[in-house]
Amino acid sequence: MTYQREAVQSPGSDGDASRLTGLQALNAATLQARLENLTAALDAARSANDAQRALALTLQTHAIELELQGRLLRDTQHALEVSRDHYARLFYDAPVGYVVLDRDGVIQTTNLTAASLLGQPRTQLVGCAFERIVSGAQISDFYAHLDAVFDTPATAPTVCVLFVHLCETARARVFRLCSIQRDGLLGPECLTVLFDITSEHELEQQRLADDRLRESVLDALPAQIAVLDQDGRILTANRAWRTRSDEQNASDDLREALGLNAIAACRWRGERPSRGVLVAARGIEDVIERKRSDFSIEHACDTVRGRRWFLMRVLSLEGPSKGAVVAYLDITERHIGEEQARRARGALARVDRLNAVGILASSLIHELLQPLSSASFYCSAAKQLAEGPAADPKRLVDVLHRIDAQVRRAGDIMERLRAFLRGRAMNKVPIALEQVLKRAFELVLWFAADHRVELQLHAPEHIPPIQGDPVQIEQILVNVICNAIQAIDVGDCAQRDVSLEVVRGSNEIEVIVRDTGPGLPPGRHETIFDIFESINDSGLGLGLPISRAIAEAHGGRLWAEPSSSTGAVFHLTLPIMTDKK
Repeated sequence: MTYQREAVQSPGSDGDASRLTGLQALNAATLQARLENLTAALDAARSANDAQRALALTLQTHAIELELQGRLLRDTQHALEVSRDHYARLFYDAPVGYVVLDRDGVIQTTNLTAASLLGQPRTQLVGCAFERIVSGAQISDFYAHLDAVFDTPATAPTVCVLFVHLCETARARVFRLCSIQRDGLLGPECLTVLFDITSEHELEQQRLADDRLRESVLDALPAQIAVLDQDGRILTANRAWRTRSDEQNASDDLREALGLNAIAACRWRGERPSRGVLVAARGIEDVIERKRSDFSIEHACDTVRGRRWFLMRVLSLEGPSKGAVVAYLDITERHIGEEQARRARGALARVDRLNAVGILASSLIHELLQPLSSASFYCSAAKQLAEGPAADPKRLVDVLHRIDAQVRRAGDIMERLRAFLRGRAMNKVPIALEQVLKRAFELVLWFAADHRVELQLHAPEHIPPIQGDPVQIEQILVNVICNAIQAIDVGDCAQRDVSLEVVRGSNEIEVIVRDTGPGLPPGRHETIFDIFESINDSGLGLGLPISRAIAEAHGGRLWAEPSSSTGAVFHLTLPIMTDKK
């Protein structure tokens, strides 16, 4: 390899200046190549013990190295300046507001976004105390935030929410300040990021206002309302619920169960819960799990005001979260009213039975006279068989049996009449419908005969049993048959028949009563079931309403067909008794 020899000159000569100027004109690659050549020539001069040449080469080598180092420093300085300008632009042009504060809360610098958020030029903000734009009530919060920043390690940011009043508007804006301590030229300073959360704050305030409105509406409701989470625990309750809880000295089973997990209600107080608690817990769980949309149960509760009745209704919460709304309604007044209505219906039923007995009085007299007359005749025969030449003890015993049978028959008639008149609570027992129909026919048989009306019964051989009160069902049949007989008699109809047809259905028995009377007045097939509504002058208008109430109490129905030219038709349905396993 051939190296170009450099002219050797003494230090300090004019050649040094011209040589340095020449080095600056060379690029880095050429300077590096020259440095390598000089290094090789310097090694050769040292080997040849050429001191003068070695000194000259050493000076030239140092000159190139200094030039390379200078260039590296200039490049590094330029890169730093570019980086500084880049980060300065990031700071000033960032979409997030930055503010630098000293320990006293004086603004040292801000970026353009912060100036825009604060509504003032940067030149006016620098040197201004930040407290001038803070709401007066929160100045202490700002300085507490500032103290926390300077007393906290630089790696832990401090957050504060402040209300800020801007110059161009009277409406306050809300900022979240996220600050951290950093080292500045004059010591520690506070770098704060401004987040405008005015919209979020207003939405939150609106949400809180809506919550307060909902709470006010709930508190204004007389019902006791609670909201349950997906575990069946109470999240919130209205004033009526809270007042009720404060007033209640003794805990109510159902109410206490709501405060627990619905599935674990059986562990309430470590005791075996009542059936009402288990039913309520199961219903609440089903509504929360959305197996059913709603659930309701009525129950009694002992309160400081005495025995009260409540209706608990549970509705599923709308939305993605599972839960339920529980409403307690005080239905004591309704319960008392229903009880009074039941008593009134019982009293009316007794009046109606008395009215029916009044209608049947003449028939009952005939029915009682027959066994009594027969018994009197048999007594005369017994006297003749017991005394005189015609005495016959064997025949006497037979006559005495006949007397006993007639007396028993009269007693049965009176007992049936007493049971029919007796007002008592419904006692549901298995009933053979054939026996009820037979007793009803026996009660009205003489009444029908007196009015020259023929009774007919069409029933299948085997009628399944029903469950109910036989006397009350007998009362329905007596009322309907007597009404049919009276209608035929009042209408002075030529054909005088009342027929009962028993039809067996899949789960109920239907009794159809038809008569050959004039039929019901147009449009009266429903109004005749209204209280005190009667189409017969001899009636009180109680029979059919009470009969319908009795039928519905047995789970059945009683209705009349619309007017027909062939007479009236009434339908009575009663459910067939099912075996409960």
